[in-house]
Amino acid sequence: MLKYPLVLSDIDGTLVNADGNIPDRVVQAVQAYSAAGGRFVLASARPPLAMVNLAQQLDLAVPLVTLNGSLIVNYDPHAGSWDVFSETPLYARVPIQLYHEIVSHQLPVSMNVYSGLAWIANQHDQWNDQEAAITGTMPLIKPLAQRLATGLTVHKILCMADPPVIDELAALLAAHPDWHLTASRSKPTYLEISDQAVSKQTALHTLADHFGLPLSATMAIGDGENDLPMLTEAGLGVAMGNALPTVRARIPQSVASNEDGGVAEALHDYAMAD
Repeated sequence: MLKYPLVLSDIDGTLVNADGNIPDRVVQAVQAYSAAGGRFVLASARPPLAMVNLAQQLDLAVPLVTLNGSLIVNYDPHAGSWDVFSETPLYARVPIQLYHEIVSHQLPVSMNVYSGLAWIANQHDQWNDQEAAITGTMPLIKPLAQRLATGLTVHKILCMADPPVIDELAALLAAHPDWHLTASRSKPTYLEISDQAVSKQTALHTLADHFGLPLSATMAIGDGENDLPMLTEAGLGVAMGNALPTVRARIPQSVASNEDGGVAEALHDYAMAD
């Protein structure tokens, strides 16, 4: 019998190692957990297309929590088909206002917009080239101001820059509570921006309800600040050994790092415990 029949796991810094690969022992542990009746759900800031290969490797036939939970999709790894399970986009006027604020403050930020399956940016730069290498996907290069002015549905905005610039941007967002945004760092150079109602915590609630489980029967695994909502809300939150200090300070339970297959340890020692 599984102690935690629903597990939400972050991807980068958690499921995969620095090379972007899932360690063999983690693949085996996830497959054993699934075979025992567990539901292992990927919950990431990544867009849907950057999660497909991982879902296929793990043979997962459960919803994917993408874009920090602003878009949850049903993906069939065998048929390669998609449908929207739930979505919470930003307010329509906010993305273009944010764009103009970044320009007017002359912030050297790489602004990247995620709309459904699409990733859109003004141009290729060192930041989104780095993100492309991590996720194995490429942005569509389009004039952002023009696209946003049309009222494009935006599920998430990713801003990348040096840490001091990210600090400035976070302060700018804090000065606009009317935008109804939440912003969290998935790493010191990444600011993930979504609607205020969006979090992995909300996704955890949505999926627990969907599967008819109490929160006490859920487990969450992660390493970044954007993982904290689900880590603190789950029946058990598990921090990776490489988690940010702010995460380790809040989540006492920890396992090995992503390089050492900490997710396998979490599944074996906690989720599948008698």
